[in-house]
Amino acid sequence: MRDVLDAEDFIAVRPREAVEARAAELAARCERRADSDTCGALAAHAWALDPAGSAPVSGRVLTGPLAEIDLAVEERAAIQRARDEHRSGAERAFARGAAGALQWLLGFQPIGS
Repeated sequence: MRDVLDAEDFIAVRPREAVEARAAELAARCERRADSDTCGALAAHAWALDPAGSAPVSGRVLTGPLAEIDLAVEERAAIQRARDEHRSGAERAFARGAAGALQWLLGFQPIGS
């Protein structure tokens, strides 16, 4: 086992293994009951683990490796979409789930904590 961790071992403040475990848990929940919040959270985790495609809310395509600022930009876009009353309830719920997942990746604490 290595004594020193590389940057690739983390996604923002979370160990890659923890992100993978949470993504697997979310995938299992989506299979049982695919609510929009859970699917949004799963989409954010999947993108953070493999950002080759477009971001789950903004649709941004990265031209380099994923950085914390990319997660923060996506989190802000998700919050804005979650608050947009012109969007459907399902779209807002998906964005709300993505925002929560991105906040977790970035190490933010929920307001109620």
